[in-house]
This record gives sequence, structure tokens and C-alpha cells, in this order.
Amino acid sequence: MHSSTITPIVSAKARLLASAGHLFHEHGINATGIDLVVRNAGVAKASLYNNFANKEALVVAYLEQELDGWIGNAHALDNPLSPRRERISALFEALARSVELNTFHGCPFTNAVIELPECAAVRTVAKRYRAVVRTHLANLIGADTTSTAVSRLVLLYDAAITAAKVGRDAALVREASTMAQELVDAHNPDDSQQSR
Repeated sequence: MHSSTITPIVSAKARLLASAGHLFHEHGINATGIDLVVRNAGVAKASLYNNFANKEALVVAYLEQELDGWIGNAHALDNPLSPRRERISALFEALARSVELNTFHGCPFTNAVIELPECAAVRTVAKRYRAVVRTHLANLIGADTTSTAVSRLVLLYDAAITAAKVGRDAALVREASTMAQELVDAHNPDDSQQSR
């Protein structure tokens, strides 16, 4: 019997998205040219235009992939049986660890809006990301998405992301986490009593 390893075939589109994701994280969107994305993906330039109308479409597809990844990671970090403060803490701790591992390159949605401020499609995906984050935080603390507590958590999460990007300081991310946990305790006093 022959033992053979089957190598999965990765589509040109998947390779282009992986290449774009890596390069956009490392160098930024505007500093990354199409030719570099194509070369790094190891595909023909025609493959790019067979899958994406232009660079803007590639950026939007990349952001949609990032959003799917964020949702998957957020759900993987969450243990619905844990106290709410621990559920919030897990989200911030993942960010702090990425700072320590030097794998955090900033929020891809914020970065994209800054680099492509006039691109409506980029703004649309970024707004969808913001809504997803707000909804996730609301679910973690058992509150309505329009509540003041959720708005404050969103601001603390934004601050943690900024501290991670600008200061490369995991301690500041953890400080934002502590403030978020205190906010959760104030919003859900019964939950904080049970978790202590």
C-alpha cells in the first residue's frame, strides 16, 4: 500500500486574500501594491481580476474575512457559563496577549477607514464590525445594545485597541479590562457577588 499525503488545493482567491491580509497587516493598505499581493500569493495577475474587480474589492473581501475571524475568535474565547466579568476579561486578555506576542497590528477596520476615508464599501464593513462588537459586548453582560453600560464597554475596548496599537502596552490593555470588569460589576451587582 502506498501512503500518500493529499495536499489540499488552495484557490487563487484564497491565496490572494491570505497574501493581502498578511501584507495589509505588515505594511498597510496604501503601501501594499497589487503586484506585491499577486507575487506573494504566487498567482497570475489575471487571477486577481478574475476574483476581484479592483483593489478596493480586495480590501473589502479582506475586511469581511477579518470580521468573520473576529466573530469566530470572540465566540471561541467566550464561556457562557462563566461570570460576566470573566467573559469580558477574556476578550481584553486576548488583545493583551497579542500585544505581548507582537502579533497585533491595530484594528484592521480602523486602519482601513483611515487609509481609505472616501471608500463607502470599507466604511460599510467597518460599521458592521462596530455593530458586531457592540452586540457581542451587550450579550456578554446581558444588556441592550443601546444601554449606557454597553456604550462605555465599547469605548473601553476602543481605548484598549488604541493602547495596543500606539503604545504596544499590554498593561494598559489590562487596565482597560479592569475598568470594564468594574463596569460589568456595577451593571450586574448580583453577578459580581456570585463570582467572588
